[in-house]
Amino acid sequence: MNTLHNLLASIADQSFQNIRKLAGSYHFPGFELGFIKIQGSPGANPASIAAVKITLQDSAIPKEFFQSAECKLAVADFLIRRFRHGIDRFARQNRGKDGSGSFNTIALSQKMLNRDSVLFDDQAVYLRFIISLPAKGQGGVFDAEQAWIMLSQELTAIVDATFFYHRYDLQTRALLRQFVDVQKTRAEIIQFMRRHALVAFIANDAKLPRHSGVDDRPSPCESVKAFHSPASLQIDIALADGRSLSGMAIKEGITCITGGGYHGKSTLMQALLAGIYAHIPGDGREYVVTREDAFFIRAEEGRSIRDVDISPFINNLPNGLGTERFRSDNASGSTSQAANIVEAIESGSRLLLFDEDTCATNFLVRDELIKKILDAEQEPIKPLYSTVRSLWKKHRVSMIFVVGGLGYFLQKADTCLLMDNYRCDDITAKVRDRLGPIAEEDAPLTDFSVSRRLAIDNFDPAYINRRLNKTLTQRIKDLRNAPKQLEYGMDLVNLEAVAQIAEAPQILAIGYCLLALRNKLKQSGDKPETIRYWIERLEDEINTHGLDILEPDYPGILSMPRKYELAAAINRIRSLRIVQE
Repeated sequence: MNTLHNLLASIADQSFQNIRKLAGSYHFPGFELGFIKIQGSPGANPASIAAVKITLQDSAIPKEFFQSAECKLAVADFLIRRFRHGIDRFARQNRGKDGSGSFNTIALSQKMLNRDSVLFDDQAVYLRFIISLPAKGQGGVFDAEQAWIMLSQELTAIVDATFFYHRYDLQTRALLRQFVDVQKTRAEIIQFMRRHALVAFIANDAKLPRHSGVDDRPSPCESVKAFHSPASLQIDIALADGRSLSGMAIKEGITCITGGGYHGKSTLMQALLAGIYAHIPGDGREYVVTREDAFFIRAEEGRSIRDVDISPFINNLPNGLGTERFRSDNASGSTSQAANIVEAIESGSRLLLFDEDTCATNFLVRDELIKKILDAEQEPIKPLYSTVRSLWKKHRVSMIFVVGGLGYFLQKADTCLLMDNYRCDDITAKVRDRLGPIAEEDAPLTDFSVSRRLAIDNFDPAYINRRLNKTLTQRIKDLRNAPKQLEYGMDLVNLEAVAQIAEAPQILAIGYCLLALRNKLKQSGDKPETIRYWIERLEDEINTHGLDILEPDYPGILSMPRKYELAAAINRIRSLRIVQE
């Protein structure tokens, strides 16, 4: 600590770039501080990255909280949020020139995700955080006095409140246990779902509505109605600690959710989409659990499509254009939705979710009136309505639909749910009574083509700035004003339509996954492999060794996406090259 104080004093009031001399590690009472990445300009974005190290013995967090990977993830999530709370409580922010002189963490959603901000080994816990050291004056010289206050007083207070279990009050200890319990209970729910062929579970008393369409926190409205399962679909899950959890089970197959406008259909769908992740205590959706491979399908006009076999859904296009290897730089609503289905199945998903509000109507159905006007040979689209039972029976693809104006899909559903003023009713028997038995399909869906194989020269990260006549060897950048867009090399990858990306750091992680995949492709020789092969190989390595294998320029700022979002990103790269077989 004295070493750091002396070093700060030696560069006081000097050019801000001299702070790079701080690189290294310094001992503080109870922890070690290290600077990983230091930016040489005030208020730089991204800012500098530092880390604190605390021994597990000094932290004294009970060993029972580290019994499984899920429990460790819960502790890590608790600690980064606790650190964020400490910043808000103890730190004076933006004290210097250009907003410098601040602490920060990565953006955190309501979900518990695998991040590289908190790491454990057998002896210690490491937490990486964002720090902007302070500058002052017109020229922006280094403010050593304020930097010392930040590190010796504020950071010390933040670390003391974050890591040391014996300093937690009873409420904080209880909250940590709740984080771990959520993960343990969720793991038991997932095991139950696998044994009983369920695709989703929604616990009774879950609070599903959100703060707003752009704010994922629970709705602050006191009149929010808690979810309660219809009696016919309610199950009880016996937990290892002797408790049981009651709620609604959705079985594999075809499920339709219907109801009037503003009655909760889309709210239920959004909860199901988010149920692929664990949620923090108090979120209201802690025990809404959806099978891990669930993927939301929507129309996506203008997207790029590369050599996707959409012929099971669209064929005989005008001018003899084939659809077995369909390519487009500006896809229509129907062709994009067809490609999204095929790509999701290709990546391994067997649970697809649809909301009619975001679908291409002509891809979903052809009604009787249009059939009287257009002959079958004039319509290249085989509507999804005519294929859903085949997708389920032949390919074991379960589907969940939200429909408010298209009753056709109720004719195909194994389970029909009605949302009425946020109350969920099972109307399956009523639907069968009024519409007759499930409408099976006469012609089975044709087989999908063999999975596409990646050319070796994909995912070039180099960026050519033609205006400045300058080439960067690597550009991987998320856009601050467009949080679901990724700049990768010369490509702008638009992921706005990929609904299950939970937080911005996942976008950046996708970029570094692409870079890791490029390195693997270059080392693979001449044998091309499928998109799914490469993604699952990378996923296995990350699960074994952690996100650090991605070697980001700024460690500590990544959140891991699922393999399905990574596949979606690959499929939206306009420069994507598929091996022609």
